Amino acid sequence: MSPNRSRASFSPKQRKACVVLLCCLLAIIITCVLAWILPGKLHLGTKEGDYDPSLYPVDTTLGAVLTKTSDAGADYLSSTVFVGDQFTQSIQSSNQITFDQFAGGEGLSLSNVLRQGCVYFEGDGTAYTVAQALAMMKPRRVVVTLGSNDLGGTYTADSFVQDYKQFLGAINSAYPYCDIIVNSIPPVAETSDNAAKTQLLIDQFNQALAVMCNDAGYKFLNSAEVLKEQSGYAEDAYLNSNGKGFSGAGVNTLLDYFKTHSYETEDRRPDTDNVPKRTAQASTQASPTPTATPNNHTVTYQVEEGKGTLTGNGQSGVTKIEFETGDRTTVSVTAVAADGYAFYKWSDNVTTAERYDIVTQDLSVTAMFNDARVELTLDQGDATINAGDSITYNATVKLGGKDYDNSGVQWAVNNELEATAGSFTFTPSAAGTYTLKAGIEINGTYQSVTATVTVNAVTATLNIVGPSSMQVGNSATLSASGENIVGDIVWSCDQQPGWSATGSQVQFTAQSVGTYTIRAKNNGGEAQFNLVVTEASAQSTPAPATTPAPTPTPTPVSGSTDIQL
Repeated sequence: MSPNRSRASFSPKQRKACVVLLCCLLAIIITCVLAWILPGKLHLGTKEGDYDPSLYPVDTTLGAVLTKTSDAGADYLSSTVFVGDQFTQSIQSSNQITFDQFAGGEGLSLSNVLRQGCVYFEGDGTAYTVAQALAMMKPRRVVVTLGSNDLGGTYTADSFVQDYKQFLGAINSAYPYCDIIVNSIPPVAETSDNAAKTQLLIDQFNQALAVMCNDAGYKFLNSAEVLKEQSGYAEDAYLNSNGKGFSGAGVNTLLDYFKTHSYETEDRRPDTDNVPKRTAQASTQASPTPTATPNNHTVTYQVEEGKGTLTGNGQSGVTKIEFETGDRTTVSVTAVAADGYAFYKWSDNVTTAERYDIVTQDLSVTAMFNDARVELTLDQGDATINAGDSITYNATVKLGGKDYDNSGVQWAVNNELEATAGSFTFTPSAAGTYTLKAGIEINGTYQSVTATVTVNAVTATLNIVGPSSMQVGNSATLSASGENIVGDIVWSCDQQPGWSATGSQVQFTAQSVGTYTIRAKNNGGEAQFNLVVTEASAQSTPAPATTPAPTPTPTPVSGSTDIQL
């Protein structure tokens, strides 16, 4: 047997199987890298790659969004009550605020905040809702942080801000003397469940909250911007271990932001007396609640006859709502104006059509409305004038069919406000098409009317004066005059393209015989003048003077003598 035969060798099929096996091993290695290593290094998969933090930015140009200020200090913080869920609770737990500055609790959501009793006071066995409690706590200002427990998909951005607005209205009705600041929903950790989807929804809700605050007259604290890392998720160091509250560092960062984005106004509180002390649960020393006779109150809402309707207590389109309710019940009613009317106020001076009352006694109020049947007319419509001319429009205003003061009419030309008066004189200096708009707002109703003014350009009318003819080589003086002349008059000649001149008087010289058309132009107007150029006249040369022929001398005849006569 030869030496080569003693070595092991693979058949072609075996070699092919080895190649296939190696390929499979390589594929497994690549899969592991893509599945476990790269996502962590490149933030792929269910983390940053699925979330775009730029989709729903908060519009920081809105007047409601609090901007950078100097540090408002400890007094600003100590005169604030913080309302909210577990995130707000973590602020109180850090001892940065007292228990008397906190109203809310873990798990509190927008969907239950109006009805859930979660605030307790010493010596009182009642569980109060947040709105009810704030009326007793008499805060200088309130910071509301809600929404973290409302991200399960039952809310859209529109329905979320609608319920948020309703809650803020309940606070305002319960205690109208405090400033209300809405804090943004805190961000979530990138490693939390459904982080991308949840954070995107938080961004969308925060964007909508800022707009709602701007429209409704509240302030918005955009604290999420300082709690986020570059990825758009929460900075890990700012959340506690379960991600459902702030860490100590997070509380410090939030409160520093709060004090350096302050909103300080005049203290409107009539008093701060008899504010009860907060406690974590119902007091066991509370007096027993009587059960024999419930403390009910009669509530009556109505509208001025023929001017609107009411919506509330399960009814809509009615002119009167009357019922009995228990003590400290929160009631919501909205006044709806009829066509041609605008809500003015309630008879107890509440100025919002939608009101929230925490009922502690019998209540009877009437919704009041203003006539909003506004008519606005002009004494003329579209018009055409020349530039430099004037046109005057006079406005007539009626309210409810009766003449009304027209001095508040605002006049605009091409959307630029020009005057506020009963009439307006328009004097355009340039040609074009102008939209003139008159508008007035009365009792919340705005009416406007427009007219189109077409302005034609005014052209110059010119006249040329000069000699009608001249001889070749001579110069003619030409003068132009007229109306609506702007700047210099420009001269030209059809037969001499190289000749031009400016001014009201020019000199023209022709070097050949012919008829020359001379033009004068200015401000869109033109005049022409025909000048005939003729041959120069021939000059005759005088004939030289004739020299008189000499007189011949007679030849004397021989032997003759001169005869003198």
